[in-house]
Amino acid sequence: MSGKPQNGALAEAEQGAARPAVAEVPSFPGLPRVDRDLPPLHLPPAQTLVRDRWERLVSAIDLPGAAPEDVWHALTSPSVLKQWLAVCHGSLVATDRDCTLDFEDGEFFLVRTRTVERPHHLAYVWRWLGIGQATQVQWKLERGPGGTRVTVTEEAMNPPWDWQTWNGGGWPGILDQLAAHLRTGMSWRWPWRRMGPYAQVELPVPFYQAWEKLLAPMGLRFWLQVMRGETITAGASLDLLMGDASGAIEMRVHRVVAPGEQPPSFLPSVDFSLTRPVWNAELQGRLWLEPAGWGRCLLQVFHANWENLPPQLQLSERKIVTAFWSGVAQRARLLTMSPAPPTAMAPHSW
Repeated sequence: MSGKPQNGALAEAEQGAARPAVAEVPSFPGLPRVDRDLPPLHLPPAQTLVRDRWERLVSAIDLPGAAPEDVWHALTSPSVLKQWLAVCHGSLVATDRDCTLDFEDGEFFLVRTRTVERPHHLAYVWRWLGIGQATQVQWKLERGPGGTRVTVTEEAMNPPWDWQTWNGGGWPGILDQLAAHLRTGMSWRWPWRRMGPYAQVELPVPFYQAWEKLLAPMGLRFWLQVMRGETITAGASLDLLMGDASGAIEMRVHRVVAPGEQPPSFLPSVDFSLTRPVWNAELQGRLWLEPAGWGRCLLQVFHANWENLPPQLQLSERKIVTAFWSGVAQRARLLTMSPAPPTAMAPHSW
């Protein structure tokens, strides 16, 4: 046999001679753990867990010549309450059942009494229209030289941002009405108000998510009962079903502010007006969303300029509009609570 290598062996030898030598470098012992030991910046991201506000309003008035027993009677007796505050359906001194304080214009408080210590301490929880946020109210009566000092405290968790503006001005006015009635015996209630109705409801989702659900065409048909029109955009006109025998009402959209669009709050809102043929006027309105703690938001709606309507229609139409927005708020909450499309939850608005 020949001493020359075979072709395969010769090819291998030639390739080995041409290949450069590779220096062996020892591997870094901790290399597999580098990505774990030095993760990217801001990973995992920070998360908000709680964002709560507790707010308290305390108002007081001195009532010369009024005994605590007289003030207590005015605070709890339905026959006297209707003279200076609201018509009481039920009893404020019964702790085992609910009652309402009715302003007789469509708006009311749903009330549940917690503490009755006559004639010094009365505490209850109430909800506006029966669906708004629950706040706690406490009345404290203290006998003083020649009269009674009345202190009322209201406390709320994550209320609307302007809650103190509304109620901070409201409680002194209510206490003044109480003082005027005790002094003169006259009725100091208002038969109706220029502004309102005001409706609010807490939705169990952040306001960005609520905005997307509420303003989707299918969502609008469910919670707002849109019969004509598809979207809420500036200049749009929509027909809304009022329900009952009230027929339809036209909603004209004037301005839409999307979430994150307008500083400093970056909160969404819709400015609109309502018209009905019988009114011969427009009723101004505003709808907006704002946070109510972490992962929740408040849907609110408000009206103004009732004086533009014919006087004989103001009270009756106000009741209809209030009932409409109360139903709207409850359907909005139902829509945001369920991942299912609105048609799967309620095929009939009535």
